[in-house]
Amino acid sequence: MSNRTKVLIVGGGLGGLVLAILLERAGTEYWVLEQSVLVRPIGSVIALSPLVLPLMEQLGLLEEIERLSKPVAGLTFLRDDLSTIGRIIFNDNNRGMDHQQRYGNYDQTIPRPDLYNLLLTHIPPDRVKRGKRLVNFKQTETEVTVRCSDGTFYTAEILVGADGAASTVRTSLYRQMKDARVLPRADQEPEKYRHVCLIGVTNPLSLKRYPDLGLRFSTFKIVLNKNSPYMCWFIPIQGHRYAWLVSRALDEPVVVNSGNSDQSEWGREATEEMSKSSVPFTGKGANESMLDAAVLASLIYDMPSSNQQEISRLFKKYAQTRSPITKKVVDQSSKVGALLVNRSWTGSLLRTLVFSLQNTWKYRTEVDKMHLHRYQATFLPFVPDRGAVPRLAQTPSVNVIHRDWKREQEEKKQHRQSVLGNILDFPAVV
Repeated sequence: MSNRTKVLIVGGGLGGLVLAILLERAGTEYWVLEQSVLVRPIGSVIALSPLVLPLMEQLGLLEEIERLSKPVAGLTFLRDDLSTIGRIIFNDNNRGMDHQQRYGNYDQTIPRPDLYNLLLTHIPPDRVKRGKRLVNFKQTETEVTVRCSDGTFYTAEILVGADGAASTVRTSLYRQMKDARVLPRADQEPEKYRHVCLIGVTNPLSLKRYPDLGLRFSTFKIVLNKNSPYMCWFIPIQGHRYAWLVSRALDEPVVVNSGNSDQSEWGREATEEMSKSSVPFTGKGANESMLDAAVLASLIYDMPSSNQQEISRLFKKYAQTRSPITKKVVDQSSKVGALLVNRSWTGSLLRTLVFSLQNTWKYRTEVDKMHLHRYQATFLPFVPDRGAVPRLAQTPSVNVIHRDWKREQEEKKQHRQSVLGNILDFPAVV
């Protein structure tokens, strides 16, 4: 990798911060341009999946995440009279599946502000520029220049848009592509909300009244209202609290724009999920953005130079790696969401079928496929793969391999010189 390569990350949400940490570890120069001026301690929770936790361990964050979070036992579905419809189990092979046994880690539910603050402590303060709302950008064959609303400009070789569903980076890029008549028709369709949600976190509550708040594992409780379009979620989190959500599927999708999307640190990934999937509270969008960051940072690390040809090759490789996977994730999330919001007898029948299939080979195989891509950064030492279901293999960075080879050769050279010195210093025997 060229040490002169500079990266601009527009958006200081969870995905943007993880990318910043990775670039910091890789020794790549970067800046995070975040439009908000202050860090606001608001937001709900995110469920970090076994897909992203190996990356967190690789970055040295897993122990702190586990301290701030609760492992997820599964999902309990309730009727509006709070009687049980069924359960999906994440921590018991006898009744469903055990994610730690199969994939190496349980899902961890953590308040978004806690995760955000943890990530921020691993980034030098001068790398995050606040109050930087992007207006537009211009690119040449050698660099890209960003103009912010406060009149400042930033120039780098690579620009990464991590600014959510109503992305200014994407809007500006699509405008340029449309003017050049190279924007695909599918990308000319506007992003749309499919849900409207109200989220929050309670104050600490009485364990006598809410005993599940004192349990080690967190069980998501999802209330499905037969005669109402609303769905409620209650999630036990650390501190004897519930994270909660009230969600409604919209009769007609609403176009996403800068006026109706929350672009705060906490709303960015949630907005992405509401626009692209039908399960707006599980953190799928944020989890995938962190995996995006691992792949992108690894490719940047291996880039031999920062010329236009190499950068184009980098992004083509990135798209080839991540696009098919993220399309599947969106499709799977949409199907699960449709299953949840379907209030007809067919929806009830399908849910009963899913509950009954948990111990079958077919169900486990499908869930296993969803947990194969447990990406790590290829330029850092890999953490052990502890799950019974192996992750897809990754090859260490070519630069790391070359570096390790050079170190090995140097150690052998020093050893030979040491041995030779000992021989020369050995007293002659008369």
